[in-house]
Amino acid sequence: MKKITAVYFSPCGTTKTAVCSVAGGLGEVAKEVDLTPLSAASTEISLDAEDVLVCGVPSFGGRVPLTALERIKNLHGNGTAAVAVVTYGNRAFDDTFAELQDALEAQGFVAVAGVAAVTQHSIVNQFGAGRPNAEDQTQLQAFGKEIAEKLTGTPKRAELPGNRPYLERHGGGLVPMVSDACKGCGKCVTHCPVGAIPKDNPKTTDKDLCVSCMGCISVCTQKARSLPEAAIGMLTEKLSKVCADRKENQLFF
Repeated sequence: MKKITAVYFSPCGTTKTAVCSVAGGLGEVAKEVDLTPLSAASTEISLDAEDVLVCGVPSFGGRVPLTALERIKNLHGNGTAAVAVVTYGNRAFDDTFAELQDALEAQGFVAVAGVAAVTQHSIVNQFGAGRPNAEDQTQLQAFGKEIAEKLTGTPKRAELPGNRPYLERHGGGLVPMVSDACKGCGKCVTHCPVGAIPKDNPKTTDKDLCVSCMGCISVCTQKARSLPEAAIGMLTEKLSKVCADRKENQLFF
């Protein structure tokens, strides 16, 4: 391996943790790139054949977030080995791996392995609460080491899970509310992946732009942003059966 590059779309920070854990297990990371903020929308990255890309996205309703797909188009490989990392909130990742693999391979990468990492659910935080924790991070680093041991010679394409055609997109439409606790610091403005929070009025959110990533809630130091309790209650009831059992991290070759 000539150079390891870690790239992630991580509105709530948990995908970043998972990707950096896997990449750290592979070896010394030469470059780390956050594709989350709007400012990263035009970031171009080109890697050589001897390099390794570790690319991670969260599963939004069993699919790769559309915003992440657009930014992956700015990654350019040359038969470069790529490790696909998919994070999910203790429910399921459905077709996210298949879609991420296709997106990476369209950009000149060879998806040689996949890592499914359980993270705290971005909306109903009780599911997967606190994950990836220290134990998870140790396991993800071990996955990285195992992948590194198999990276010899020409990269070999992995058969990652998922269906083609992918399942229909669903979800979204949940726009965080803002309370009087907001101090107008603007942290959410710079963090928002799609520019849905205006700089001159951070107490509002453009519902037509919002992608329901919950990143603004995760970065708000005043805890001024939240979803309606009724919406969280309905989603909790809907997910309680499928998210009740603890899911484990997985490695695919």
